[in-house]
Amino acid sequence: METLKTSQKSKNFQELDNFDDTQIEVSGRGQYLYVYGIISLKDLKSQKPKDSGSKKSELEEDILKFNFNGLKEKPIIIIPYEDVGALVSKYSFLNPILNEKESMEHADVLKKIAKKITVIPMAFGNVFQDKKILESILKKSYNAIKESLEEIKNKIELGVKVIKNNEDNTITNEDEITTEILDSLNNLSVKSVKGENFSERLLLNHSFLIEKNNFSKFSNAIASLEKKYEQFRFIYTGPWPPYSFVNIHIRGKK
Repeated sequence: METLKTSQKSKNFQELDNFDDTQIEVSGRGQYLYVYGIISLKDLKSQKPKDSGSKKSELEEDILKFNFNGLKEKPIIIIPYEDVGALVSKYSFLNPILNEKESMEHADVLKKIAKKITVIPMAFGNVFQDKKILESILKKSYNAIKESLEEIKNKIELGVKVIKNNEDNTITNEDEITTEILDSLNNLSVKSVKGENFSERLLLNHSFLIEKNNFSKFSNAIASLEKKYEQFRFIYTGPWPPYSFVNIHIRGKK
């Protein structure tokens, strides 16, 4: 049976140092690996305080507040490969059934992780049979993982939808307005992607990748646009892990 050795640095979020303190079974009947995302271990280590005194620094206290579990209240652990690591928890089924409750829990876990460290988010339902298979996938995807982590480092995703408040045709310059809104938001973002046009009333549906330190500027820009274009309704969501800006798909053995 495969085992994973982790430290007890945090109650519910097992960090990577002193990697031989405790053995946790991660394979065998009913003990599969549910993957939430992939992180850089260098980023994780860079957050650790350098002082070794008995008094904990503010940063160290912050790191130790990874006090949340994964799905089914299972602790989150790290499966490392080279200098990257998959964030996982034990899971009872190899083929999860999509349901709203667990899907929302998955998104919530990722959102909490993303507040602490850059993470490549995985879609709901990625379960691996054991540690060995997951490591082999990390190995095959290593270069793409490294590129994605570099691209999204210290960045967040924000979603913006702009919808006409009514269905009349009195607005004659929609294309011009759309271009102006998009240009102003693109100026504050690293890149953007267009979403599905699901309604004739939908003027704009985009996701924006922005630097974390531009979050306030972007939010202020949305507020200014709302005042300028009162004939439209702005739906502004986030911050989210950068789901729309990574192109890595890993799958467990089904």
